[in-house]
Amino acid sequence: MTTNISARFRNAARPTSAFGKNTQPGTTVTGRITAAVEQPKLKFGGAPGEVECDENGQPVTQLVITLDTTAGPRNLYVSWRMEQAIGAALETAGDAEFETGNTLSVTYTGPDPAYPKARLFTATYTPARTGGAWSKQ
Repeated sequence: MTTNISARFRNAARPTSAFGKNTQPGTTVTGRITAAVEQPKLKFGGAPGEVECDENGQPVTQLVITLDTTAGPRNLYVSWRMEQAIGAALETAGDAEFETGNTLSVTYTGPDPAYPKARLFTATYTPARTGGAWSKQ
């Protein structure tokens, strides 16, 4: 009999999400970027471990950024609205590369008025003197 016990332990050891479902507007998470990887996106409302697939049956991937914060490591599960905020922050910082070792600050500003289940974010990006590029895994 095969079980997912190992996967359960690995999932339990992951950093907690920076923004939960009860996060209040105005909440900011700031930290040094320690990792940024693409991984399969879990299906909302699906079975535990069920991966979301596109219309062709291919797994949908999601960018996950790990920040080293004062409260410990936190994961950012990047939606396209958060991705837009981070992209604008990169442009504002004048830095062409998203790199580990740099500082990222993301603020949940509230629900999208046009689609209340979606969240809006702002971000700031501060380059460090050294860093390494993120990897796609």
